[in-house]
Amino acid sequence: MEFRVLGPIEVIHGGQAFAVGGARARAVLAVLLLNANRVVSADRLARELWPDLEPDRAAANLQVRLTELRRALRSAGEADRLVTRPPGYIFLAGADELDVLRFEQLAAAGRAALASADAAGAARLLTDSLALWRGPALADLGDAAFAGTERARLQDARLDAVESRVDALLACGRHQETIAELAELTAKHPLRERFWAQRLLALYRCGRQADALRAYRELRAVLVEQLGIEPGPELRQLEGRILRQDSELDYRAPRPAAGDDIARPVTRYVDSGGIHIAYQVLGAGERDIVFVPGAMSHLDLLWEDTETAGFFRRLATLGRLILFDKRDTGLSDRAPADSPLEERMDDVRAVMEAASSSQAVLFGYSEGAPMSILFAATHPERVAALILGAAAARYRWAPDYPCGQGSDEMFGALEEIASHRWGQGATIEWFLPSRAGSPEARRLFGRFERMAVSPSAFLRIVRMIRQIDVRAVLPAIHLPTLVIQRLDDRMTPPCHGRYLASHITGARYFEQRGDHSLRFAGSGDSDALIDEIQDFLTSAPRPRDPDRVLAAILLAEAADSPPTAAEAGQPPASQRVRSYRGRLIKSTRASVLATFAAPGQAIRCAAALRDDAAARGIQLRAGIHAGEVDLIGDDIAGASVHITHSITALAQPAEILVSPAVKDLVLGTGILFADRGLHELGGIADRWPLFAVTRSG
Repeated sequence: MEFRVLGPIEVIHGGQAFAVGGARARAVLAVLLLNANRVVSADRLARELWPDLEPDRAAANLQVRLTELRRALRSAGEADRLVTRPPGYIFLAGADELDVLRFEQLAAAGRAALASADAAGAARLLTDSLALWRGPALADLGDAAFAGTERARLQDARLDAVESRVDALLACGRHQETIAELAELTAKHPLRERFWAQRLLALYRCGRQADALRAYRELRAVLVEQLGIEPGPELRQLEGRILRQDSELDYRAPRPAAGDDIARPVTRYVDSGGIHIAYQVLGAGERDIVFVPGAMSHLDLLWEDTETAGFFRRLATLGRLILFDKRDTGLSDRAPADSPLEERMDDVRAVMEAASSSQAVLFGYSEGAPMSILFAATHPERVAALILGAAAARYRWAPDYPCGQGSDEMFGALEEIASHRWGQGATIEWFLPSRAGSPEARRLFGRFERMAVSPSAFLRIVRMIRQIDVRAVLPAIHLPTLVIQRLDDRMTPPCHGRYLASHITGARYFEQRGDHSLRFAGSGDSDALIDEIQDFLTSAPRPRDPDRVLAAILLAEAADSPPTAAEAGQPPASQRVRSYRGRLIKSTRASVLATFAAPGQAIRCAAALRDDAAARGIQLRAGIHAGEVDLIGDDIAGASVHITHSITALAQPAEILVSPAVKDLVLGTGILFADRGLHELGGIADRWPLFAVTRSG
């Protein structure tokens, strides 16, 4: 359903005009639409629509029109748009459904593009925004007081957009085509000096210096006659520069700046475990923001789409923005095999180090969100805050996770597309279903598919996403967190976002209408989204030095007699731990206690320690658990440490036994397990399933 107020009030349903009632019902709808997604009090509605009636009669009339409006919406299956919310009502609509929101979004993106030196993109965006106007706003509402006020406000916004569009055309060197339009604009709006300044500049750049000076005299006569004032300082200075033939007024085509140009930033590469990761840096500011993309991305295509580019430019006004293509996608290298979350998490660390970012806000989007959660829990000192968009802790259904209902259908469809229809734009049916009927949108999606990721790599990514489950990590997140959710997101329904918000301590939740899970910029309400992010970042407390972190805890101990000293040629336990990027906590002749950022590293280290011990005729057993640990100097403490001791005590000689959290976090690494049944662990009320490592990768 579409709603239009930039002209006569119109409602479009199924491609046809849809009646919502009489003139008064349309007026009620108009007020609600002009305040879409915000509560409008009942008192205000009654006062603005029936200013001459007593309050009781006005309130009664309002209820009659609301009932009429609700009846019409219900008949179209849209009853949930009009919501009662004290002290009044809220009408829910996205920018792709309401022309005034779309206009404001495109105009803001155009101005952002112009400020970022993308004049061509700004001209396209601003032209598109003005094309939404079908005549004077609220044209069929007559002389109602509220309509006159809103009509004037919207007309000012339209003229501001026209001014910005002309600025963009002039910046593109398209002076000649603006002259006739500016002559008409100065005739219709003789007191708007900005139009006159643009007209003078366009005429001068077209070699018409005399006409430019004549236009200035025309303006001066109007202002003196009507207001008794002279033109403003800007115009007086412009006249002087034209008289002097100031060379600075001549048009110069913009030249790309060296370095990190915000209009089209430089692409650089960093080596992450033998895989080269492409990244870009744009903007400046005290905070860094690292955007962790979803399953498909391409840094170059990002800047070709003006709406998406506009969103990221606006995001870059909030801090220094760091973008990258994950391994297997976009401009980055393809990985030789499946890449588990712990390897992809290393890519984030490598990009941050290459960009000299010691701490950043992580903006995890779609499949990038679980990776961001794991990174934040494991390296809290590197993360200032978390933003999670279109996010899920787990995608598949489980008895204790009903949010995954329907995920098998989604995964099956994506695998079928990758296997048989890749590059034809079929993923739009899942990522952007509201535009799936547009041949142009489908064509653009097909190009994006072909350039963002190969079919085989996408199939590997889908296999990895099927296995993601970071629910056990959520209690370890003690950072300011914002969860962003689209109500009609087909890929990640709202249940997923609400689950995250309710299981991360103190998380802030922001919901918007719309189904566009692929592109934030084109998803509608981008102004509201950026405002929410800005408010979140401004109000988020500064993180303190962490004294509690997520870690994989390894305890390995001799199953029979204490080991002797390491034999010649065998590394000591401390060296083994360091080689797997672990932190040695304690080491005695009988045991080794260490922590690791990634559970896979802990398992491989345990296997190496076991093999070293076996070479000396000693049987080593090991237990591994992933959970929060308290940092106490060089030591660790907490329930997770006790759980690790209990697991180790249950392990058989030469066995590596792990908790469910460890098993869930290493899926996709090639590590295999055997089920060892349910066990009671000291201090834990429920019995836990434990798993023995049968292959360490």
